[in-house]
Amino acid sequence: MHRYVKTRSLILFTIIFLLLSSGTAVLAQTLVEPLPDNNLVENPWFRQGNQPSLTGWTDSAGNNVIWSLSQKQSNPSPDQVVGTSARLAFGSGQGGGTGEGGVDAYLYQVVAADASLTHLNFKIHWVTQWIDRATVTIYGSNSADGPWTAVWVPLDINQSTSTGGAWTQTELLDTTIAEGFPFYKIELFGRYPDGRQQGVKYTGVYFSVDDNAGTVVESAVTVATAPPPATEAEPTTRPVRQTAVPPTNTPAPTEASEVDLPATVEAVAAAATTEAEPTQPAIRPTRTVRETAVPAVNPAAANDSISPIYLVVIVVLLLLVVVLGVGWARAARR
Repeated sequence: MHRYVKTRSLILFTIIFLLLSSGTAVLAQTLVEPLPDNNLVENPWFRQGNQPSLTGWTDSAGNNVIWSLSQKQSNPSPDQVVGTSARLAFGSGQGGGTGEGGVDAYLYQVVAADASLTHLNFKIHWVTQWIDRATVTIYGSNSADGPWTAVWVPLDINQSTSTGGAWTQTELLDTTIAEGFPFYKIELFGRYPDGRQQGVKYTGVYFSVDDNAGTVVESAVTVATAPPPATEAEPTTRPVRQTAVPPTNTPAPTEASEVDLPATVEAVAAAATTEAEPTQPAIRPTRTVRETAVPAVNPAAANDSISPIYLVVIVVLLLLVVVLGVGWARAARR
């Protein structure tokens, strides 16, 4: 009898170990490649230590107004810290503002650069669910306070090109402009439809300049701006055609993964969110800014959804634990 109980105990402990190992595999962190060392962006992963943070970034609508934070296993991370990101969605996530459908949201950062360098590099991790538009626009200026000239739109997403909840990373995108700037503004924009709850998340933002300039060609930039209300008069100044770089071809997601769900209802305030003021490019830019055509790239989408095989294994192991536990209890009573 003692040998029988001992054998059952060994089998039970083995099954529990396998069950825990399977659970660990399912909940593994979404690890991605670190960003290059020459990144000019402060806080590219939206965190301080192991906590989510918007340090270094500015919400155009004001502090804790629209953009919030996310921290979850499905978010990309370059190390063992649980993935963090900037978040535009219903509720306040893990801190920050409260997303609102139909509202233009701008999150930006100004960086200093060598004005003699005209080759720009960029890449980012992004995920969208329901989205009117999500863009990244690079502006240049001779002053950290502007005025700003739009020079490049490396990412431009709408509902037809939404990732549908799959985290996607652009490849390393690059372009050459005719003349460099001492300051650049990296602007993350998003607007999701009224009546929806999920918008866009960004993380792993990389921007740099170098001397690998290529051929410069002339084209135009389309900057995301909020349409004026129907009842208001037409504005006296409006964005006009710029000589700059066209949007880079949008990468398409390859796999679906976990979608960022809205924060708990208790954390959601029903207060109205003020609309962010769009950044206006210079009306008549004096620089002719041109670009190097960038080929379409294939993204590498992260997928951390639970595999059906894991679910079957876990269910079978749980049933074995129950059966062996009952048998063990009966044997002990004998």
